[in-house]
Amino acid sequence: MRYSCNICGKGLEQKILKDIKSNGDYYDIFFCDYCMTGITTPMPEPDEALSLYSSESYRTDTGTRFNPIIEFFIYVFRLKRKGDIKRYIERGSILDIGCGRGLFLHIMKKDGWGTAGVEVNKETAFYASEMYGLNVAVGEPSNWNFPNESFDVITINHVLEHVHKPAEYIKKCKELLKKEGLLFIAVPNISSLQAVVGKELWFHLDVPYHINHFSTAGLLDLLKNNSFKILDIRHFNLEYNPFGWLQTLLNFSGIEKNLFYNSLKNPKIRKTIRLRKGKILLTLALLPLFIPISFILSVAETILKRGGTIEVFAIKE
Repeated sequence: MRYSCNICGKGLEQKILKDIKSNGDYYDIFFCDYCMTGITTPMPEPDEALSLYSSESYRTDTGTRFNPIIEFFIYVFRLKRKGDIKRYIERGSILDIGCGRGLFLHIMKKDGWGTAGVEVNKETAFYASEMYGLNVAVGEPSNWNFPNESFDVITINHVLEHVHKPAEYIKKCKELLKKEGLLFIAVPNISSLQAVVGKELWFHLDVPYHINHFSTAGLLDLLKNNSFKILDIRHFNLEYNPFGWLQTLLNFSGIEKNLFYNSLKNPKIRKTIRLRKGKILLTLALLPLFIPISFILSVAETILKRGGTIEVFAIKE
């Protein structure tokens, strides 16, 4: 079967990874030399993709995904993101695309921002609306119904890799942002050292949830082609990079793919996952060795500008 790029529509010829097993199925990653972006094939159909994010398997009915300790650190990281945004714009209106249960928007709302969100899962969107009183749209860009040029800031934090038509999302952001409005995007980096070393065992590959696999050059071109001016590019994120290395190294150990990550999930979700006690103990025994190595590797790849994540701050010209 011949596959096409999600961004430019050109045929895909270069297969960079093959036979990646996930949920009983096998996937390949093709790379578009024109867009410098990888594409998961076969790509899950829209209805299938929605089922992947059901409350029963992806997050609880309250929107949480991890145990209380990890959720606390997630809250701290969202506070940091608020600080990053306020370096550019002190206060205004913000749209968070892929807002989940609405935690980040809740933090921004308490800081005096006008807030709105987008979420693919209806149950999670309902929770965000009910819990925090947020205006949350559901579905693809054509369903959002926000007025053009109505936001000072739009954030897309580890969401663009999940969508079927990323170029449509960026185009919509351009329409919704005010002149010189700020766009923040974060995605995993398919050209990172941890991706190159980890290959199909790289934690942030995460097929079939991740449909697009961006390189730095590919993401920047997508933004520049939609009239965004790049302000800052970052290759290190404490929330994602060290853990990406840690779980990738654990995957290399042959214990069980993503076992440690799965053990950190909310107890309601863990009930649906078989976690063997012996493998958990072996994982814990390896942590004192792998944790410092993961931080060292994260620093090294950041210095080389090949970090496991890409964060871009850009303004609408």
